[in-house]
Amino acid sequence: MKRHTLHRITGSAAAILVAHVMVNAQGTAPADTQAAEGIGSMSVNVALIGLAVFQVIVIMSMSSIMRTLGSPGKFWTEARKRTGMMVLLTSIAVHANAMPANGEHFTTTTLFWWLVVTNVFLAVVMVVQMNLLRFLTKTILNKPEPVVVFDPTVEPWEDRVWRKLTNRVPVERETDILLDHNYDGIRELDNVLPPWWLWLFYGTILWSIVFMANHYVFNIWPDQDVEYKQEMAKAKADVAAYQAQFKNLVNEENVTLLTDAGSIAAGNREFQEYCVACHGTGLEGKEGLGPNLTDAYWKHGGGIKNVFRTIAYGVPEKGMISWKTQLKPIEMQHLASYILSLQGSNPPNAKAPEGDLWKEEGASADTTAVKSDSTKLAAIAP
Repeated sequence: MKRHTLHRITGSAAAILVAHVMVNAQGTAPADTQAAEGIGSMSVNVALIGLAVFQVIVIMSMSSIMRTLGSPGKFWTEARKRTGMMVLLTSIAVHANAMPANGEHFTTTTLFWWLVVTNVFLAVVMVVQMNLLRFLTKTILNKPEPVVVFDPTVEPWEDRVWRKLTNRVPVERETDILLDHNYDGIRELDNVLPPWWLWLFYGTILWSIVFMANHYVFNIWPDQDVEYKQEMAKAKADVAAYQAQFKNLVNEENVTLLTDAGSIAAGNREFQEYCVACHGTGLEGKEGLGPNLTDAYWKHGGGIKNVFRTIAYGVPEKGMISWKTQLKPIEMQHLASYILSLQGSNPPNAKAPEGDLWKEEGASADTTAVKSDSTKLAAIAP
């Protein structure tokens, strides 16, 4: 293998790695709204791509220097082979694993993490190259390693930093700060407060001034209460945007009343299969079991949302189970719509009204249903 070949392999492999990430950046999914700012934003990704390109340039430059300084000796030949093959194989592995499955695109967040991995990998390659270059330079110059002589009179830098942070008094000078009072042989040292603690204390005072100026005067950044409300509003908007992607994702907040014949027929089938035992074939209700579902009185609220919620979560204390684990959301919507379609139907042998009179907001009361219920109440009165 020629001297130029492995240099080209190293540079080409790093270039392939960066080029692959840049190609995926062009195919980044545009619907990734959660990465509009911060981690995963396109501005951050562009900066990471620029950093990766810079590292590739440095790697190729150091490879050129190493190629110039290198000799056809056995050590340098083996080092170049191992380094070049390591970069090539790793680049191919990363390239193969990074390919999206089934034609899917990278999101900006996924691209961000691949760029981070790419830059870390390139940084490792740079460190390895710098160590090899340092060793090669020493080998060529035949320069011995400098001998470090320990001088006990020179204070190590870490000791100097620690002494400045703590301002402690050496043990041999503790008699200078010894207080006069004595408690059963226990003496007390008059140590000063550590500088690091004082700096922290002064910092809290400074921060309190900044905080009060912002909170009461400038309002440059929001307080915790405003931040909480903003984050909750954003989270609610994100959930709504996510749910909007699924047409059949129905819950008690967005469920609507269905009136088409197909939905009513589907709800009828579900009612006959799951609900007849407690509520009767005509929704008339059964004594000791389920209430009449055709009048205007409801124990747990009427309307499509309340009926859907009651079906989904059940009423365990009354013996009604939760159906959300057995029925799909769209099936519960069909069932609730079928039940409401029979309001005021007055089936034979209907149970007396139970619960409270329900009136939909913005709608007038169902006088027919109320009148029929009143008749039933009069009929069963003693």
